[in-house]
Parts: sequence; structure tokens; C-alpha cells
Amino acid sequence: MKFRGLLGPLPWLLFGGLIGAAGAAAPGAQAPSVFAHPATIAQLEAITRPAATALANAKVVRGKFVQRRFLAGLAQPLESSGSFLFAREAGIEWHTEKPFDSQFLLTDSRITQRDEGGVSLEIRAADQPALAVVARVFFALFSLDVDSLSHDFDLYGQPADAGWQLGLKPRAEALGSMFRQALVEGTGAVRRVTLEDGNGDRSEIEFQDVVFDKRGLTQDERRRF
Repeated sequence: MKFRGLLGPLPWLLFGGLIGAAGAAAPGAQAPSVFAHPATIAQLEAITRPAATALANAKVVRGKFVQRRFLAGLAQPLESSGSFLFAREAGIEWHTEKPFDSQFLLTDSRITQRDEGGVSLEIRAADQPALAVVARVFFALFSLDVDSLSHDFDLYGQPADAGWQLGLKPRAEALGSMFRQALVEGTGAVRRVTLEDGNGDRSEIEFQDVVFDKRGLTQDERRRF
């Protein structure tokens, strides 16, 4: 289970953020150039408008992901892949299919991780108040809600390669225990998210075959939440 947590970006970041603090930044680590460009909410809303509009008009966003986690001391990254679903009315489903099957669900009231059909871990907001902050941040990331993100992060951004880059640095120590900085890149949709933690390890998540659905959740999807 501990090894699996290293492969799943959302479970690792969320559970790690709830139970532990980040270390010092890795010596010599260089921030992407976007972090040299502080930006206002209005500036970021302007450059991310195509993707934000598509997200705003969709009740559900579905797609596939390939995630690589780069860890100090390992020559090759750990790679996983699967599918994801985001619905404002329900939450986020992160379904890892390779190299193992694991389902992760985040709602505003709980975090659940299921392996091979069984519930392996569940954290409720009633028992862990920090979950409400975690849920708010990740819902804002998935919906590109720049105004909401501005309450918790210093904002950076710039146009790049016919698209845009959005940089986030947490203000609060509690959020800094989840990730030290985040780089979100996209065009008409988010294409890649890079998350770096305090010791220099990072996760690169590529999104593929993203579909914006105006119809909402299917009955099967609704039951999963």
C-alpha cells in the first residue's frame, strides 16, 4: 500500500498533506520560468479563458492520464496510467489502471481509496477538518477557478507555445505540505500538471483524450460517489 501511494499522484499528495509536513527545497532546484512572472487574477483569467470556458460549460470532464513520479535516488520515474472524472456536483474520481487497479474518490465530505474492489482507506471531513481545505483546492485546480485559487496561492502566469502556463505557490504551511509549487499548462484544455514537493520530488501528469460532457454523470458514475 505504501508503494502504491508513491505511484498515485492525488492520493500521495492528499494523504501526505493531511499527515505530514514538507522538507526543505532540494539544493540547486530551478523553478520553471513562469515563476518569474507574477500575475493578477484578471491576467490569468484572460490567458486561460478557452480552457476555463470549456470547463464551465461542462457538467462532467472525463479523460485519461499518464503520470510519472520522479523520486530522489531512483534512476527511472515510477509510471502509472488510467482514467479520471471530475464533476462539480459529486467530486473527483482518479482510477489508476496500470500497473495495478486502484480507485480514488475525493468529495467535499470524504476521501476514499479502494483497491481491488475493497475500501482500503477512508477519511471523513468530520474527523479531519483539513479535508475541507484539500477538497476546495483540488476542485479549484480541476475547474481552473483562478479566483478561488488566489485565496490560497501566490499566482504566476504567461502565454507559452500557443497556450498558457499557470504557476501556483502555496501561502499557508498546511498547503505547502501537499506541494511546494504547481505548474499547470494547457491550450483549450489542461494538458499537463507538474507538482513539486518540498524535498524536490515531483509528479508530472499528462492528460489525454479529454472530453467535456454537458449531460452530467451516468447512473453508474453517480453510484460510485
